[in-house]
Amino acid sequence: MKNKSYFLLIILIYTSCIQKKQKSEIDKPEINTKENIKIETVEAKTSINKEKQAINYNGKIGKNLDVYFHISNNNGNLTGFYFYRKTGIDIQIIGNIKEDNLTIYELNYKKDTTAVIKGKIANSQITGKWINATSNKEYPIVLQKTTQQIAPLPNTIEGKYFNEYCDLLLTFSKSKGEYSYGYKSNKRNITGKVNFYRDVNEFYINLTNIEYAEDYFDIELPEEDPEKEKEFERLKQIGKRTMGVDCYFTPDEITIQNYGNAMNYYVKLYDCGEKYIHFKRQ
Repeated sequence: MKNKSYFLLIILIYTSCIQKKQKSEIDKPEINTKENIKIETVEAKTSINKEKQAINYNGKIGKNLDVYFHISNNNGNLTGFYFYRKTGIDIQIIGNIKEDNLTIYELNYKKDTTAVIKGKIANSQITGKWINATSNKEYPIVLQKTTQQIAPLPNTIEGKYFNEYCDLLLTFSKSKGEYSYGYKSNKRNITGKVNFYRDVNEFYINLTNIEYAEDYFDIELPEEDPEKEKEFERLKQIGKRTMGVDCYFTPDEITIQNYGNAMNYYVKLYDCGEKYIHFKRQ
């Protein structure tokens, strides 16, 4: 009986030691070097991906072609569009990015590749080259991340717009990735291509084939200013007046400022005497 009591005492002491050891191990903060390295790697990678997720860029192709890009990055797959400041027409792009290297394909309305952009991303900047898919001609491209909102063209441009006061009709249509217009009055009927001017708060449509009715060198000059009169006579010999009429666009209306003032003289359309010509969507 005495031996049995000793035996139970030893078991109780052993059990108590085991429980203390387990509690000590539970309270002790776990240090897992491998797991920490893994977490740091994920955080670093996420930081790089955030840099690549910057979706708005502006810059140049070649020396003087201003461009604006809107790029979305979905796990390395790129989609978006870009446009030239001169024309303002959206050009679809797709591509991919691996580490800091990106490849972008420019597509036409048939989804054929018309150009390839190859570049690198570093310090919020894309640098590389734009390559024509047909001729293989190359131009440098430099894009800088911007906070400017770069939105696609409105999808409500196409349609008919009418001015009742002067009986004028404007129509817009899209074919093969390009926009065109028709302008009709009681005196003439004009068709042509459309360019766009796009700013943060303003959007203008340019009717490319319409010549100003009167320009700054059409005004009569005072006789006491022979030098200026001589300059205006020279300007009259240089062919056509200003080409292309700008229209301010809103979803339900298009407005043309038809003439200026003495300091900025012009008349755009001789078909209407209104200073502001408003075309309502039909």
